[in-house]
Amino acid sequence: MKNIIEYMYRNIEDKNSIIAEYADYEKGLEIKKLKSCDVIKFTNYINKNNKMNNYGKKVGILMNNSLGFVNSFYSLVLNDKIIVAINTKVSLDELNYIIKVNNLKLIISEDEYEEILNKSNIKEIINYNEINFDDYSNNLEVEKINHDFEDIMLISYTSGTSGKFSKPVETTFKNVSFVSEEYNKVYKMKKKYRCITVLPLWHNYAMFACLTNCIAAGAIVLIMKEWNLKIFLEINEKLKPEIFPGSPYMYIDIINNSNSLHKLENLKVCDSGGDSLPIECIKKFEKMTGAVITEGYGLTETTSLTHFNYSAAERKVGSLGKCVSNTECKILDLNGNELSNGMWGLLWIKGPMVFKGYVNVDLKDTENLTEDGWFNTNDVVKRDEDGYYFFAGRYTDLQMIGEADKQFRELENKLYKFDGIKRVHVKTNKNEVGNFPYFDIIAELKKDYTIQDLYDYINLNLKDYVINDVKVVEKLPTTGTGKIKRNKINELLKD
Repeated sequence: MKNIIEYMYRNIEDKNSIIAEYADYEKGLEIKKLKSCDVIKFTNYINKNNKMNNYGKKVGILMNNSLGFVNSFYSLVLNDKIIVAINTKVSLDELNYIIKVNNLKLIISEDEYEEILNKSNIKEIINYNEINFDDYSNNLEVEKINHDFEDIMLISYTSGTSGKFSKPVETTFKNVSFVSEEYNKVYKMKKKYRCITVLPLWHNYAMFACLTNCIAAGAIVLIMKEWNLKIFLEINEKLKPEIFPGSPYMYIDIINNSNSLHKLENLKVCDSGGDSLPIECIKKFEKMTGAVITEGYGLTETTSLTHFNYSAAERKVGSLGKCVSNTECKILDLNGNELSNGMWGLLWIKGPMVFKGYVNVDLKDTENLTEDGWFNTNDVVKRDEDGYYFFAGRYTDLQMIGEADKQFRELENKLYKFDGIKRVHVKTNKNEVGNFPYFDIIAELKKDYTIQDLYDYINLNLKDYVINDVKVVEKLPTTGTGKIKRNKINELLKD
């Protein structure tokens, strides 16, 4: 395994090499490029900036998907800084929490976040949009660093679907280096491949599946600021990217609204992560495009990747795949007893992707991480005889292990067969007396469909399920990665 910082140095040796491209479509589709010489100039700027030198080792990045984010990522690492990647949908309260927990003094940002940063407790702000790079040399003036694998490289935050604030996760050079090389393997990356990046770069999935994956491969990060199907198809037609890590809602949008799916034939790997993609959607996409969607699994604490379906030939649709290399997994019941194949239980993981700990929390106080490196994901899974893992959900979401999971997945898949569904969340409840599961359905419908249409479909097709409540909302609350915010669902049901 090679340290990710070695790949960074390699990538900036050729000053004219393209590291990233940005699809700017505000005035028509214009492709802007970030070259190695730009990274060198910004690295030199950071090195000579007194604010950087006076305000500690941790530096925040609060930026949209942009060339500036990629440049800041490179330049901070090359200046021996620890990156704190901040959710672009952050509230003022959470921003101040991040600043306090990390003792953060300085944030690199852009014009869009000037208002919230000025209201926050941050001491210094560097606006990337205001920097004149012409004032700095394109010869690297920073001494090369040899980082130990156990050194902390960045502080990662989950996308925040439960709890008031996400936990700050200490991610090491070993974590990032291992996962970046592993993504190279599972995506079959090659130098100068383009990886279309519309997932938010502040989040682990995009940061490692797109950014550091491309750093390790010497590939190009092809950036979209946000999801837009029309622009996505135009970019694919113009630049022919090979890799597309996406979220389920993106694939669902492609399936439901595109008449040009043949234009996606350039894609070699379509990966879906961040949440489960209904089997029905996978089958529709593959039938319409000829492409194959692979799925994997990982958490913020496991640097986004522990399981993957390595190829179409070996894939089991609907599974998380098999463990990636150098990874140990065990499935335990609530009493810590190891369970056999075919039984649902809690997934524990050990390997080079497992995080070092949480910021300001002693290892002995970290309930889900043992001293010998085992991490309790609190996700309910089962393993089949062939070593494939299947995901039921978060233990706290499912509320029970067993039959409820089977009904939950069947119900979700059947709901996505209804033409009027744009996005749906199924909440599982347990009847403590009768010991049966019942469900609440919260749906976002397509234009011209009503709740009565949904009721008609449920009454005709879902008679075998105990449906407690059905609610249609204008828009389901989602995170930056498209995951439904489960902690907001109860509020919707109360309305």
